[in-house]
Amino acid sequence: MKHRFPIILSIILVSSMILGACSTSSPASVVEPNTSDTGNTDANTSTSSEPVNITVMTFFAIDNPGVEQEVVAAFEAQNPDIKVDLQQVPLSDIMAKFKTLIAGKTPPDVMSMNFDNSYQFGKLGALEPLDPWISKSGLDMNIYYPAIVNMFKVDGVLYSMPATFSDVVLYYNKDLFDAAGLEYPQRDWTMADVKTAGTALTKDTNGDGKIDQWGYSFPWWPLVLEMYNAKIWNEDATACTLNSPEGIKAIQAIVDGRYLDEYAPTSDQLAEQGEWDMFIAGKLAMYPTGPWAVQPFNDSITTFNYDIAHMPAGDRQATHVYANSYAMSASSKNTEAAWKFIQFATGPEGTKLRQAGKYEISPVKDIAETYYVEALKGQNPEHSIVFMEVQDYAVPQPVHEHWQEIFDAISPEVDLALSNSKSVEDALNTACENANVVLNQ
Repeated sequence: MKHRFPIILSIILVSSMILGACSTSSPASVVEPNTSDTGNTDANTSTSSEPVNITVMTFFAIDNPGVEQEVVAAFEAQNPDIKVDLQQVPLSDIMAKFKTLIAGKTPPDVMSMNFDNSYQFGKLGALEPLDPWISKSGLDMNIYYPAIVNMFKVDGVLYSMPATFSDVVLYYNKDLFDAAGLEYPQRDWTMADVKTAGTALTKDTNGDGKIDQWGYSFPWWPLVLEMYNAKIWNEDATACTLNSPEGIKAIQAIVDGRYLDEYAPTSDQLAEQGEWDMFIAGKLAMYPTGPWAVQPFNDSITTFNYDIAHMPAGDRQATHVYANSYAMSASSKNTEAAWKFIQFATGPEGTKLRQAGKYEISPVKDIAETYYVEALKGQNPEHSIVFMEVQDYAVPQPVHEHWQEIFDAISPEVDLALSNSKSVEDALNTACENANVVLNQ
């Protein structure tokens, strides 16, 4: 799936609508899998010879739909008594559609979730708690990266099983580095090293007085905050801390890289051509992005070689880890079949198939460290193991019950700072005033 930045979706739901449509009264009240419902039509309980039908709605690999179709085909081959109605919907549309189906009391049995939406829907009771199903099936959770699993817990309850994870690494154009006689990015690079290399790689290549080759493009600004030990809110999420000295330093680093040192494209220049397209066109030497870029880049880039490296450190080394998961709708009537699919699609077999399709990375340790790397042998990037190595310092993106409202409150001011239209300090002070209204409601 092509990502340019993590997509933050507006999924502010009416709690009474969600809870009224779900089969559980509250997330904490569910202590056993929902298998005793007399209306349940699961394959294990049905006396009919007809297969059980489940609906799976997913945004996984939407640019390469055959990947998830292969996962479904393999599951059906192993479970001929279960038929899957696979509905592939873009991430930009899927949460609104899920909300509508919940309101109409016709949600899919299984639903793909990203990190923040799993948190939101889990909080609202729209998802079936999975801990009882894990216990009942005897699933060994030690096969997974624990940090990835823990991302999907809400108040200690697991609401979805990770199916893929991704993280941000530093992509770089090897040919541009070679032409400039520069060392490739190293694991111990800092932002000072990026500035030095980026300045050397920023050029007016055709002599028209305008820069048309850039050295570096900054990642999503919440990730830059992590690189400078800054947070959007304090530990108990009662006050905005975006305007802390660390926060100001982080955002100022982006502004200076764009407008003072001029080795990164400005907001206006990015509006003309995004960094994704710049990198493909060979006009951007260093670009922080994730494994979702590998297949599109390999399909599109034919004139140069690229590789990946560790993220450079600001005041510390940090990167974002993202994860996608499968969850069961709390009101599913096919819970046994739905759990079977989730267990397969997020386990070694299902996630191994996605490695062959080069769609993000398996949360199953053995699969990721063997098959993802194996699938990319002889292709770019040469050092795909870096995707796993950066887990040493990776942190999740911000998450909060009212994250979308907070993001909407602060984004206009952050954008003014990033476009050099307002001083960073003034913009972040106003951003925090706006955010505190949400945090204190």
